[in-house]
Amino acid sequence: MDPFMKPFEFHAELFEFRNAVMEALSENGFTWLSDFGSIDLMQDVYGLEVTGIREEADAKEIAALLRRMFPGWRYRRTFYEDHNLREIGWKVMISRDPERFDDDWQRVP
Repeated sequence: MDPFMKPFEFHAELFEFRNAVMEALSENGFTWLSDFGSIDLMQDVYGLEVTGIREEADAKEIAALLRRMFPGWRYRRTFYEDHNLREIGWKVMISRDPERFDDDWQRVP
């Protein structure tokens, strides 16, 4: 195993959390594929991201909703994604563990 790479982790319970977020978004007036594009799992940091959010105000509301749903998950980011053609729009990320910006997954040996 490459000493610079973090081993892949799989957390099946994130699928349940994803479903709970989908339901909570719907209950709060957000429509899938109209107001946001997807809810993705972030296995490496034990988290979720809601992507393709069209309006900044909606991104702020979604971020607040996720903070209420996962109060123990301390790591959060909200930003505008403008270079990924598939998911242009606001992105809200929340996770239990911090992101590793020094991960060398692209490093060629």
